Amino acid sequence: MNPRRTRAPWALPLLCATLGTPACDSSPSSPTPPEERPPALRVSVQTQGPAYCREGMWTLSVSVEDATAERVQLITNDEAPTRLEAPYQHVVDCATHAEGRFEFKARVWVDGKHVDAEAVAVTVDRTPPTVVSVKPGRRYPSVSSPMAFVFSEPLLPESLSSAPTDLQESEFGSLPVPLAHQAVLSEGGTVLELVPTAPIQPYVELRATLLQRTMTDLAGNPLALNLPDTAFMHSATYSPFASVAEPLFPDRVDPLQASFTIVRSESKTLPVVAYTDYSWFEDREPIIQQWDGEAWHRLALPRAANELTGPPPFYEVASRDGVLLARWFEKNTTTGMSVLRVATYTGTKWEHLPAPYETLAQSPHVTMVLAPQGRPILAIEGSTAPNQPAVRVIRWTGTAWQTLGELHNGNPASQTPPAELALATDDTRVVVSWVEVTGGLEPRHNYIHVRTFENGEWVPVGEPIPFRATLAPSGLTLSIQPDRRVVMAWIETNYEPPVIIDDYGHKSLDEALRFSSASLDAAQPNWTPSERIGIGLASGRYDALRIIVGPDLEPWLIWNERSRYTLSGRAYLSRLRATGAEPSQLIADYPLFGIQLDDDGTPWALLGDTVTRLQQ
Repeated sequence: MNPRRTRAPWALPLLCATLGTPACDSSPSSPTPPEERPPALRVSVQTQGPAYCREGMWTLSVSVEDATAERVQLITNDEAPTRLEAPYQHVVDCATHAEGRFEFKARVWVDGKHVDAEAVAVTVDRTPPTVVSVKPGRRYPSVSSPMAFVFSEPLLPESLSSAPTDLQESEFGSLPVPLAHQAVLSEGGTVLELVPTAPIQPYVELRATLLQRTMTDLAGNPLALNLPDTAFMHSATYSPFASVAEPLFPDRVDPLQASFTIVRSESKTLPVVAYTDYSWFEDREPIIQQWDGEAWHRLALPRAANELTGPPPFYEVASRDGVLLARWFEKNTTTGMSVLRVATYTGTKWEHLPAPYETLAQSPHVTMVLAPQGRPILAIEGSTAPNQPAVRVIRWTGTAWQTLGELHNGNPASQTPPAELALATDDTRVVVSWVEVTGGLEPRHNYIHVRTFENGEWVPVGEPIPFRATLAPSGLTLSIQPDRRVVMAWIETNYEPPVIIDDYGHKSLDEALRFSSASLDAAQPNWTPSERIGIGLASGRYDALRIIVGPDLEPWLIWNERSRYTLSGRAYLSRLRATGAEPSQLIADYPLFGIQLDDDGTPWALLGDTVTRLQQ
């Protein structure tokens, strides 16, 4: 770095004396004149009248101090200025002026320069407020979303009475009772919420009524009363489950049949639904849709147009470890028998796995679970040869289908057909169960058979569970707890007289739900005595029985209770705790079509046409 050089004080005069140059005039130079500034003045604006007005006059006055104004202008809503004459006032007649918000800014000119005053505003409003909507939606609202009335504009808080609303609650089948709450204005005064003083406890229906009809908007316009009474009432049902997606059918109730799963993708949980809607009679293909968090998107169908070999199938979808699969049956046009198909979704198309098995039946029963990496395991109710029924369990290895051990038949000699297949896996073992009757003479008794596949062989899980001749189990469902205990539930129908005859002359059979469990690690597993849930169902029927086990080891049992003569139904839930089953709880006034656990162990369910998630 060079040292800084300085000049001696005598150097410049000596140089000028030597050169004699005029540039060395020692007289001081003229200073640069300062920039001219706007005149010192003060401009103020006063208003007279309310900021929100519907009648009377609103006046704006401009005053100037410390200077004489050359001209005064008024700028309205940033439009071209207009000139004000002394005494510099602007008057708004709220009864005749155009409605809306108007912002005024005064501009004062002095000596060719201007100063702007702070803007002021007035809102002219002669339109009465009205109720434009209600909250929340009727289908599975969150317990954090209170009942609310939405208005066309903000309300004046002071115009509300001490009790402007009424809120009542009722559990299913009970009379409504008052629910303590507070009426709270939110969202800038446009929403009147009815906030309960205690947390909402689903399943419960809330009914809200706007009692007060004298509230006003900020300008004093009273509430419009030209609406029907229904506009001032609202009801919504709060379930243990809250919706996470838009309904599949906004204007309808539920699909005819559906399969539901959830796919984990990039930290998101994406519901997938395969369903047949009300156009089934038009012989259309089912629909598969995926929710991306904002909207439903239709996926391509597993079978292409050039592969159609019969009537539209029903697709069962399943997912694990980010892999989405679909399973369905095709008809062999030559034999008329069913051919099982399985395909995986790549994100843009379906890739078919080799056909796993051509059954020797026209309508065989198949159930599917997924092992790690989304590899399917199938239990198939079929025949190895005519009149030789059996249960076959196969799994996909990643390159081929593999049969697990021998075929299953509880009574090989009598050739009794297996039914009601159920399947479960805990990654190291597979458990299969089915119902089969004893052979021989009447009475023929039903048995539930359960076997587990581990270390290359099938082993019975306890003794087959017997039923007396008048009882028939159906709807089997299995799950394996993390402590390696298998839990099983079923629907038990009692055919023993007396048979109930309804008003239409139809027979109604008593049905009940039962469950039992057994340890898979015991040297000689034994099934616990079956426990009955509820008091039985004599006027309807059970279906869609599902059992799932969360991280807390306590199973959840979910099912539908349907009318015997309609497609309508309600979904119920019961926790199977170590101390026994909890009382059944209504979770939806629509049928259950499927339930899954996410990575956190939280249940997701397709209830009617809406994907929901258990509220925490």
